[in-house]
Amino acid sequence: MGYLFCREMREPKCLFFVLLIWCLGTVHAQDSQRSCLKPKLDRGYFDLDEETYPHGTKLYYACDKGWKPVVEGWWGMVKCENRKWSHIPQCIDENNCIPPDNPNAKEKPLNVNGWYPNGKTVWFDCDLTHEIKGSPSAKCENGSWRELPLCVEKYDLCRKPPPVVTNAVIIHKYQDKFPEGFKLNYTCQDSYTLEGTDSTVCQSGGWTKGPTCIETPSPTEWPSTGDGGSSTSSDRGNGGTSSGGDRSTSSGGDRSTSSGGGRSTSSGGDRSTSSGGDRSTSSGGDRSTSSGGDRSTSSGDEASPNVRPSARPQPSGPFLPVDSCGEKPTVDNGDFISDSDRNRMALTFKCINYYKLVGPEQVMCHSDKTWSKLPICKAPCTIDKRTFYLLDLKKDMFVKEGESQTFLCKETDYWKKPFVADVRCLNGDVTTGSCTLGCKLDARRYYWLDLTQDMFLKDERQTLNCKQKDYWGRPLVANVQCQNGYLTSNSCYQLN
Repeated sequence: MGYLFCREMREPKCLFFVLLIWCLGTVHAQDSQRSCLKPKLDRGYFDLDEETYPHGTKLYYACDKGWKPVVEGWWGMVKCENRKWSHIPQCIDENNCIPPDNPNAKEKPLNVNGWYPNGKTVWFDCDLTHEIKGSPSAKCENGSWRELPLCVEKYDLCRKPPPVVTNAVIIHKYQDKFPEGFKLNYTCQDSYTLEGTDSTVCQSGGWTKGPTCIETPSPTEWPSTGDGGSSTSSDRGNGGTSSGGDRSTSSGGDRSTSSGGGRSTSSGGDRSTSSGGDRSTSSGGDRSTSSGGDRSTSSGDEASPNVRPSARPQPSGPFLPVDSCGEKPTVDNGDFISDSDRNRMALTFKCINYYKLVGPEQVMCHSDKTWSKLPICKAPCTIDKRTFYLLDLKKDMFVKEGESQTFLCKETDYWKKPFVADVRCLNGDVTTGSCTLGCKLDARRYYWLDLTQDMFLKDERQTLNCKQKDYWGRPLVANVQCQNGYLTSNSCYQLN
């Protein structure tokens, strides 16, 4: 029957049709090999009820009353990728907790089940560029986390990019900030040799001096000549010639003659003739002829190794000056503040007041004339005095995204000592801690601290910046301790 069908359609059309059927069959077979079987789900249901799901399918699921997915939101989603689901769909008791979204922090040890039971206490670690403020643990209570630890940036970070070394690349993935003591290694590009140390280290918020990559000299490269003249020497004997303004003759075991504007001849075991103007001829065991103008020829028993490189290697570093990328990038609620005339290799971005810069502070121009990763400016959380009536607020306040701030409460103890509470902004949501005994840090009384206004502290120890710096201009800090409503402070010192 296929033969009759092809005879009716004529051979070219038939071949095209057969090829199309074969391709569709192959694609279907490959797709079926990557399909996923229906996952198991207790106390829940899927939006699509099939036995198998093609590769790339997004399958949504919800849970019965009193239960919730192991992801944030009412609906969970799993994706079929090469016969495997992105995660195991689960429905857990609504009083249990899913892992918290805590910026710059991770649980220890890392949970492998995807959720924590009610009443579980979890400990946290911050990444290398942050340190924990307050308690390092949090407790799951009735489906939510109570007072998650806050990871705040260390003050002695290296926020600027490491020094740019011409004709070198950094052997490390991109980061926008580096902790104290972090070491970055360099490697020189081809035809260049590293001189000095091969690394730079983050120290006191700045980088140590990096290496230098110098051009590797060719082992067969000719020595340079004087202005308007030439220099030759015979392979044997002591004679040699040089040309300059006047004529000179020198003799040794061989004979040598040179002239400034015209012709120079040297004889010995070998023979060499050089012209300071247009043409140069050298003869010996081998023979070569060189023209100072346009022509150069070489002949002999074998090719001469003394060939001057045609061009100097050009630097091809990973970044270009920012003007090479054309129009400057834009960031909502922020702008770059650096002057390209002063810093030609990077644009420094800042957000408008109260907005938090998330991502790299500096943006650079790649060698393919595309911009490096841009930061974003996240909106702050508004602390409305009518909503947060337990706080002693004179006006609405703002807390930056991902940060925490301690506010004064209206409540006091029997001796009128202040109570304070931590207010945190995370992904646009505000969470407040309970009001506990704290301290007021008066900016006028503690004038040596770098304070713009009075601040409130919980019953804990904090390290704050001082106004003064040391002899080398490095920042100084002081420890401030709030305990049982009383405040103590030590003198400023250099943080190692």
